[in-house]
Amino acid sequence: MRRNFNFKNRNHMNRILFVFLAICFTTASFAQDIGFGFKAGLNFNTFKGDAETDDAGNSLEEFSTNTGFHVGATFTFAATELMGLRGEFMLSQKGGRRAYNGPSYYFLYDLDGNRSQVSGNRKIDINVNQSYLEIPVMGYFKPVKFLEIYAGGSLGFLVGSNGFGELTFNGVGPTGAALKEFSHELDVNYFGDNPRGFSVGNPPQTITYKGQTIPVPQTAGAYFEFTEDRGNLYRVIDAGLIGGLSIFFNKGLYVSGRVNYGLTDITKSNADVSLRQLDNGEFITRDDDDRNFSIQASIGFSF
Repeated sequence: MRRNFNFKNRNHMNRILFVFLAICFTTASFAQDIGFGFKAGLNFNTFKGDAETDDAGNSLEEFSTNTGFHVGATFTFAATELMGLRGEFMLSQKGGRRAYNGPSYYFLYDLDGNRSQVSGNRKIDINVNQSYLEIPVMGYFKPVKFLEIYAGGSLGFLVGSNGFGELTFNGVGPTGAALKEFSHELDVNYFGDNPRGFSVGNPPQTITYKGQTIPVPQTAGAYFEFTEDRGNLYRVIDAGLIGGLSIFFNKGLYVSGRVNYGLTDITKSNADVSLRQLDNGEFITRDDDDRNFSIQASIGFSF
């Protein structure tokens, strides 16, 4: 019985060793076809979305381009000399500029914290920077040795969301009295700012309203007009489609250009409110699609 046990045990061990060696050889063979590299470059970004309009359908909101960067590692599996798969792990800045110019509202707070709603014209220009950890996966094809065409998809995780700009307001109070025009900076963190988050200068900028001297913010956060927490404006996860081409100067060095088009709505409706009007003093949420759009130019090297 003991000899029989040893014989079976040796057969079992031989099978385990065979499987282990097979995995090792397969992994080694596979690894020979994997290339590693790095890339860096610029992003030219904007938001694609539905602009807010007035009653006549005229646009009050405008999206324009800002510039960010991307940097990261690349991993390539060459199925043949002509085609294969590529994955990347990137830190990528997206976003865009958002501007609003038109009829609006504003909330003034006196020294006792009492709030008054005024109407008038609001002008906002803010540059929004969104930092994503992105994982693009693409298939590529080389029609000629120096040219590569690729397409695929990307999954991004928002790790930083901020912006900087300016707000200018002029208008009238409920009695029809004109308000002195005032401006303040917007320095926002869409992940960390709180409702009614703003700071005043020393001495503060002030306007006169209902016979009172009202302090005006020097700097305001993302949700300074909210009296309660309505959640973050931007979603954490973003998905998109990618398409582009690369030109190789030699086996390793290349330049690349591509388009990244977002597929998901990146804003949450509860915190995405109308700037044009209120409903009996309450915010009106906007159920529209806002998407990322980027044109990326890169330089990279693959080993």
